Amino acid sequence: MKIESKLSRLLLVSPWIFLLFLIIPIIVILSIVFHIPSPLATSKYPLLINNACFSLFVLIRFFYYLTGLKNKIRYGSENGVPQRSSKIALSIDSARSSLLDAGYFFDAAGTYGEKRDYGYVGTVLMYAGFFIVLFTGSLDNMYQFSGKMQHGVGSPIDLRKMTVFNKVSVGPIASDLSALPQMKILKQFFPSATYPKGAIEAVFKFPEGKEHLVLLKSPEPYRAGGYDIYMSKMVYEPEISITINDSKPVFRGKVILNQLPANDNRFGFYGTFVEGLIDGKVYFQPENSLLKVTVNQGPQQLLDTELVFQSDRLSRSANFAVTCEKMGVWSEIYVVHGRHMSVIFFGGLVVIIGLLMRITIRPQRVWIEEVPDGCVVRSVGKEAEGRLKEGGLKVEG
Repeated sequence: MKIESKLSRLLLVSPWIFLLFLIIPIIVILSIVFHIPSPLATSKYPLLINNACFSLFVLIRFFYYLTGLKNKIRYGSENGVPQRSSKIALSIDSARSSLLDAGYFFDAAGTYGEKRDYGYVGTVLMYAGFFIVLFTGSLDNMYQFSGKMQHGVGSPIDLRKMTVFNKVSVGPIASDLSALPQMKILKQFFPSATYPKGAIEAVFKFPEGKEHLVLLKSPEPYRAGGYDIYMSKMVYEPEISITINDSKPVFRGKVILNQLPANDNRFGFYGTFVEGLIDGKVYFQPENSLLKVTVNQGPQQLLDTELVFQSDRLSRSANFAVTCEKMGVWSEIYVVHGRHMSVIFFGGLVVIIGLLMRITIRPQRVWIEEVPDGCVVRSVGKEAEGRLKEGGLKVEG
């Protein structure tokens, strides 16, 4: 019986079992951040499975506490018995009668009593909110679709085709993309005070023939057929060639330039490249089409030069020559299946309310045991002992 009691307490009452559901997220995080080999590598949806099991476990606890609302004895005499006790020079019947008048309910043996508290209701609310958050999040993840692409001004692109995306993440029952439109970017706006991440003006043409002219600016999405389409940032991709003595190639290739959090020496975009023993850095100022290229070999700087794209075809520094032949100007677009964030926020609010109720309103429980010259009282909460003192009863520590 004791083993069963401990097991049921672990499953239904103890908070420590929640640590089990942190194991898989920790393994996934460690494998991503520190590139540690993961035993979950063969599992396709480890976090989704973990969260689904977590939500089921929370649901079981919710019903356990919910059914306890109708009971006079909710916590039980075996759980959380305090060490501290007080001896009272009064019979157990008189002590119990005094506590009954104060609103306590006693078990069949008459040695354990509780007073109903709203903190218990807070526990019920807390688990209800947890379930709403976990279940809604798990359901959204099952329908998840997240696609990333880079596109610029020019020909239209069909968002219904999976092949247009550079990176895709889908859930096990993700819906198809048939409701998505074609997108044609008409104009791109540089990052500015008005558009910190840049913006695009685009036409969306839907399968039924409707067309919408939309200004996409981060982080505001455009909703289309249950999907959110938004622009995350501007990306520049210059094609750079570096040679020594006009003949020996040092580097030739494209460099991805991402926006800096704050302008670094007038330049808002930055990228790096590595070729053999050299490390290169490229800076770009889109307002003036100004490129800056630096090359280091270890601690020694070999090159530090600037050129204006489309005006300066060639820039020389010592025996180095730098050219920028092309410049890709892309907007990074995400297409994401809509999530029920308002429901998740509501569930989170319920969790906070329930947790505050549980923390601020403590249980009022009492154990009484008859001894030859009175009775011994153990209590959780101060009401029981306070009631006995108010009744003029002598309490000895």
